Amino acid sequence: MVVTLASASASTSLAALTAAGPCTEPTARQLIKEHDLNGFQLPNPVLQLLCGPFTGPGSQAMAVVVGPLPTCWPSQEWAVFSLTGGVWKLVLHQTWFIQPPLVAVGSDIQETRPVFRPGDSRCIPTGGTRAHLWHWDGTRFVAGPWKQVKPPVTRAEIYSPSRNLGCQMIDQSSGSSVVCASYKPLHWVSLALDGRLHICPRGPRCTGNWGEDTHFRLLAYGKQITVGRFRCYSLRAGMRCIVIRSGKGFLINRVGITRVG
Repeated sequence: MVVTLASASASTSLAALTAAGPCTEPTARQLIKEHDLNGFQLPNPVLQLLCGPFTGPGSQAMAVVVGPLPTCWPSQEWAVFSLTGGVWKLVLHQTWFIQPPLVAVGSDIQETRPVFRPGDSRCIPTGGTRAHLWHWDGTRFVAGPWKQVKPPVTRAEIYSPSRNLGCQMIDQSSGSSVVCASYKPLHWVSLALDGRLHICPRGPRCTGNWGEDTHFRLLAYGKQITVGRFRCYSLRAGMRCIVIRSGKGFLINRVGITRVG
């Protein structure tokens, strides 16, 4: 994708000179190869290309987002090149999870990143997103202050690697609870903010419906997720969910439900 006017990224820059050419995807691919930015050896590593005067009035620059990676995250690397003396020079290289696309704000580049809270899974950041601008100060790109764009997660649906345990976590003004179920054999438990549990032991009466707008995501063993004032851990022994402040909660697995805290 080529967009006129665009984006920039952070840090100082390297002055490596490379081949000339217009601001196009073929040129971007060549620059990525020359600067060894395609660590996963993707056939087409250009996820996004922005062309514009990002390195000063009348300049020609390109911002390139590298990806997608063969992981759960779309990209964690991007770079800016400036056309100087007929050749493209690398002036900025960032390696971090970003939330594409980069956005041109005048001659600045807006970068958006996910916010990972302590213990978040690599694939499930729960702190929302934040953004800042990269501005060319005449010699290098300077990063502006971060601003929260998307608020922290207040709802999540997760399941265990065994696919036998599913949980819905909600901490909103309309209600707060964690509900987890084992499908075979069927039993479930709900956790309130005060630590109280409502347990439905095994049996045909333990039925329920997650709702049509429920979208479950895998939480790998050893990972955890925080939603508001709740936290759940995916363990080989089962799914352990607690109220963070009190530590009260439960462990659910195929065998049954155990109180914790």
